Amino acid sequence: MRQFLVSITALLASMAILLLGGGLMGSLLSIRLNFEAIDPLIKGLVLSAYYVGLVAGSLQAGRIIRRAGHIRAFAIFAALCTAAILLQGLYVLPPAWFLLRVVIGFSTAGIYMVVESWLNERADTASRGRVFSLYQIISYVALGAGQFLLHLGDPAGAELFMVVGLLFALCLVPVALSQASNPPEPTPHVPMALRRTLVGAPLAAWTCLASGLSSGAVFTLTPVFALRLGLDVGGVATLMASLILGGVVLQWPIGSLSDRFGRRPLILLVGTASAVLAVAIAVFGGQVPMTALLVAIAVFGGFSFTFYPLAVSQANDTVGAGSDFVAVAAALLFLWGLGAAAGPVAAGSTIAWLGGSGLFYYVAALGLVTGLAAGLQGADPAPARQPYRTMSRTTAVIVELDPRAHEEQPAPVDPDGTTEFHPSVTPPPPR
Repeated sequence: MRQFLVSITALLASMAILLLGGGLMGSLLSIRLNFEAIDPLIKGLVLSAYYVGLVAGSLQAGRIIRRAGHIRAFAIFAALCTAAILLQGLYVLPPAWFLLRVVIGFSTAGIYMVVESWLNERADTASRGRVFSLYQIISYVALGAGQFLLHLGDPAGAELFMVVGLLFALCLVPVALSQASNPPEPTPHVPMALRRTLVGAPLAAWTCLASGLSSGAVFTLTPVFALRLGLDVGGVATLMASLILGGVVLQWPIGSLSDRFGRRPLILLVGTASAVLAVAIAVFGGQVPMTALLVAIAVFGGFSFTFYPLAVSQANDTVGAGSDFVAVAAALLFLWGLGAAAGPVAAGSTIAWLGGSGLFYYVAALGLVTGLAAGLQGADPAPARQPYRTMSRTTAVIVELDPRAHEEQPAPVDPDGTTEFHPSVTPPPPR
């Protein structure tokens, strides 16, 4: 195992450096747009462009990888990210920023696809779960740590854009120095069972869409909310880091509860709790001590971050077991991406209507509707549940690294001890 971990160290190091820059970039752009006093709706459109590019890249970047190979494709995507972020530092024009953020989203999806397909090819059955978990931890920690790089310069100037560009360029170095060879097979096209997912797992489909609508807005517009509370740049960095890292802490307890009691009750709990917390932050965020605000935002992040993995697990328990897992999870990721692209625009409109706190009223409404949908849906079928796992929302390739994609759902056991399939017990997925 030690030799295997050494062989993927370069890939993980490159992702850590990239996500340090990505974490800084998200907060930096939101703060800079706020300094420029741009209309909230225009801010939402500009900030949503990253997710538009991410969805497009998830669908199309594989063509570039198959044509150029993994190492050269990685270099292409990193160079595009570097050039785009430096141009954003030079020209603060909303139309230009929109196009450049589409380029960054597309290129970032390509980098995710390169690294995740590479890790997937390297991992075997025995190591897949540990590689998957290690990749998740590195991703969240790097995104959270990137917030504190805001201290390195003035967001109103060009220095921090240069820092992000530097990190995007440096992420090339570990991969370029690695002696690892390209995966022998080109990146596969991951199928997407969108209709099957919408029909067979409507709660999971809506939860993923709502998660995108919420997280796309929260990641991009929370810095604006923090600035309107009167926090300085250091306070914004701490608040965003609490949101991201707090989201990691509650993954395990909520996942364990969902393994025990089922996904639907936990979606109901998480939706309701996130709505209550969001309203509390909107109403009392400017009146409580900073410590209380950080705790509230961390717990809110913990609930919000579990929507997507709960939805993937719920769909896997119903229509995505065994060989269908990748196709169903790819459809859920697509729905999340659509929501993330629309979220900043919808939240920007709400902010323009209700003011700075409108972001959390918007998020509260999404949590309430999701909890209500879970409460109104009947009990799920009761097949053998697959274990809950936290899930990155990157590209469909990450789904193939999930150990659940390589596990066949066990057939139910008859009282007489024989094992066979019974349609009345586990209905076949809808066609």
